[in-house]
Amino acid sequence: MPRAFELVVGNERVVCDLLDAEAPRVSESFVRSLPVDSFSVHAKFAGDELIVMVPFFDDPENEIFWVKPGDVGYYPGRQTICIFYGPTEPFGQVSVFARARGEHLPLLRTWGQGILATGSLPVAIRMHDPSSPTSGEDALP
Repeated sequence: MPRAFELVVGNERVVCDLLDAEAPRVSESFVRSLPVDSFSVHAKFAGDELIVMVPFFDDPENEIFWVKPGDVGYYPGRQTICIFYGPTEPFGQVSVFARARGEHLPLLRTWGQGILATGSLPVAIRMHDPSSPTSGEDALP
């Protein structure tokens, strides 16, 4: 089973699987920076993309331009991760190092709509415990 992390907003969470084989260095730098309390904003021009500030730097790895819904990328120059949940045209290549689980894409869309209405959302990022449930309020401590 792949290593995974969680994006937590309130009592909801999205689980993302790390792509250790495709981006081992960025994945490891990201994991070493956890847990993180941050905030998410919405990309204004690129499309359906949530952006979260992260406290690590690393060089590009596994860079692609045409992302898919669920891809999680790292922008080294901006010290952010980007969670793509729908049609998106990034402004450049992004280091894809994780993928949100497909069943959580509707929740990412809900968060995106909330951010567009309010400006930002607090988000916590932590490693995922594979023995715990992946949805529902009872899954959170």
